[in-house]
Amino acid sequence: MRVLVVATTPQFTLGTRLMASVAAGLASRGEVVAIATAIRSETEAAVERTWPRLSVRSVSGGGWMRQALSLRGIVTALRPDALLVGSEHDAVLAAFAVGKTGAIVRRLAANERPGFTNHDGAPDDTLPWRARFALSRARITPWGEQTLAIGWPMSAREDESVQRLPLETRGNAPYLALLPAATHDEQTATALRAISHLRARHPDLQLLLIGDAHTLQGTRLHAAALGLSECVHLTPLDALLHHELAHVCVAWMAAGGDGGAIATVAAMQQAIPVVVPSDAPYASLVTPFVSGFLAPRDASGTVIADLARVIGDPDVRRNMGDAAAAKAARAYDWDAFVDEAAALLARAAGVGLTRVTRRPSLTPA
Repeated sequence: MRVLVVATTPQFTLGTRLMASVAAGLASRGEVVAIATAIRSETEAAVERTWPRLSVRSVSGGGWMRQALSLRGIVTALRPDALLVGSEHDAVLAAFAVGKTGAIVRRLAANERPGFTNHDGAPDDTLPWRARFALSRARITPWGEQTLAIGWPMSAREDESVQRLPLETRGNAPYLALLPAATHDEQTATALRAISHLRARHPDLQLLLIGDAHTLQGTRLHAAALGLSECVHLTPLDALLHHELAHVCVAWMAAGGDGGAIATVAAMQQAIPVVVPSDAPYASLVTPFVSGFLAPRDASGTVIADLARVIGDPDVRRNMGDAAAAKAARAYDWDAFVDEAAALLARAAGVGLTRVTRRPSLTPA
């Protein structure tokens, strides 16, 4: 089966990184795969650096029409059986490029639902004219409408070529990791207030903020206002994704959408109990009181007491971590995740599946 993965988002976000990992995963199981990225973008450079053997095609042009024509040229040259896209923008580009005969699979993010058609199945009249025109030309199969289309590769932990990130630790002090929202919001503020209360019970508790320093200014200022500055440490997101947080007792996810969902799976894979907002679209990833906790917006005293018990009792923490790792392996296994993508693409295209013969050199890093 020939597959073209379309990921034209210039920034190499977690969602885009997941799409590139799926492309590499499909290639490792024997599919003929190429990935189309915006020319001279951060995504193009990151894909070429991380998966040098993956075929990368550049989508050029500054406007929608130029990008659509560029993608049509790529489709004409490669003649893929199916296209895999991860955003509405890319779905519209793909629909214009393939016409009525193409097969498109759209991976829905953790915080969205299908929005291509209205309840009668006709194109949604509220969409821009370009979207209505393009989507009327093609059939799009959503992936993740009923369940979250979320996974994360485990191979990074086993790959010795992955750079190990140095983390500052303070003896046996307990660490709580926090993935803040992209912009400091109420969910992040709730987590910080809860951590401030936890420090009263565990004065040696350390807070590990996950992300880039320039995006964490609002969170760091709020932490300082709560008197947490002395226990705050920063670590890049790759420390979580590359499984470098084995010393963390609990991971609190305040980020929404794909970012929070993917980070939750990555933490569970490392046997770390996880706290997620109770109203997050990915809350179903966590089994309350088994693999983690659901935090209400006000971070009630019950959740704080539960976290204090987990931090203070190694046996409870180990049992919850093992349950988290078991659920991640069972429900969000990476090989099964890629196989599901392959089956859905083949079904949409009406072609047979390639016999699986995984090649380690092409597995996601």
